[in-house]
Amino acid sequence: MPEHLISFMGIAISFIIILIIFYFIIFLKSYKKPKQGQAIVRSGLKGVQIGIHKGIFVIPVFHTLEYVDLTIKKINIEHKENEGIICKDFLRADINMNFYLKIQNTSDSILQVSTMIGCERTFDENQLKDIFQTKFSEAIKTIAFKFEYEELHHKQMEFRDEILLLIGTDLNGYVIDDFVIEYIKQTPIAFLNPNNILDAKGIKKIKELTEIENK
Repeated sequence: MPEHLISFMGIAISFIIILIIFYFIIFLKSYKKPKQGQAIVRSGLKGVQIGIHKGIFVIPVFHTLEYVDLTIKKINIEHKENEGIICKDFLRADINMNFYLKIQNTSDSILQVSTMIGCERTFDENQLKDIFQTKFSEAIKTIAFKFEYEELHHKQMEFRDEILLLIGTDLNGYVIDDFVIEYIKQTPIAFLNPNNILDAKGIKKIKELTEIENK
């Protein structure tokens, strides 16, 4: 075989090997697998694709890649002192509650979260609190007004269940994994405003109860 032909074949084989190595590197770099407790949201060519347990190919220019945090997030809701919750008997209660949220481990829920809330915000508990605080606080206030102060202590499970029922399941892809009442205690009378008609009734109630206890 002529030397120039052997040389040409050597160059061709080298080129093919280099090409194979190049495509192999591209293959490795374009295959993205989610970390533990995360999901991948790929958008661009062929629409949106969600990667939960398996990896997906992300081609630069044609695709954009974002991550969603699937771990449980704690949202603390606290009402105390001047912001104490008004009960049925017009007493105020200082309440501290923790809601534990997570994204449902389904493609539809992850897509809903990425669309309605945004992927980056799923990693930040403070931003999630900004999103859900008003909804949770209003539910707590509404249900607390159905119970007298003493009932909040004796019927905590009923109080808890009614709050969850009122909040419902429309949480933009999130679900409440757990809900813990840290404490319920009476708001000190010093924080009640006598010029507020509801607080005025509460102050009157406290004085009546105090007189009965003293007798």
